[in-house]
Amino acid sequence: MSKKRKYNEAYLSFGFTFIAERDGTQKPQCFMCGKVLANGSMKPTKLKEHLTCVHPENASDSVDLFRAKKARFEKAGTLPKLEFTPTQKPCPEASYKVAYRIAKQEKPHTIGETLVKPCALEMVELQVMEELAATPFPFSMQLDETTDVSQCSQLLVFVRYMHADAIKEEFLFCEPLLETTKAIDILEMVNSFFAKQNFDWKKNLGTLCTD
Repeated sequence: MSKKRKYNEAYLSFGFTFIAERDGTQKPQCFMCGKVLANGSMKPTKLKEHLTCVHPENASDSVDLFRAKKARFEKAGTLPKLEFTPTQKPCPEASYKVAYRIAKQEKPHTIGETLVKPCALEMVELQVMEELAATPFPFSMQLDETTDVSQCSQLLVFVRYMHADAIKEEFLFCEPLLETTKAIDILEMVNSFFAKQNFDWKKNLGTLCTD
């Protein structure tokens, strides 16, 4: 039987606290993303590996800063501490709930694609743009081109920015590339999107990542 490892206060400097199971087994939990690791990972090398690979921007943080982040994590409530973080698959769950409500109203299922989905995307887009405009720090943007089931190329744009003392990563928009997928086409599409938002993205952009 393998030895059960115990939490050490020194692990705070790697961004970890712990949760205890009913049998007393302790599991390390990252208080920056909520991820819970196996008891076998309760050692400095494993915890440091998580920190440097998943949260490289926090690798050089001071112990005091980690302590403050831990306090905010614990203040958020008992659900995150017990790993009841936002569901790993929120999109399917939301889709089921919307479908259920549409069925209860005896509406055609197509209303989800033609009305509910466009409205939801607009609400998310507006929220993200409001936060981007409010942050005093440069933001990062990732562009990715993919092909859907109908063989149509789609441009996916994600942003990463600072909001309320936390780094957020959000989906910004998705638009079809109807003709070619050259760099000039992508640039034109990005310019067009931000122009509609009246947002000077080139002035506020910190880093850009593409494939």
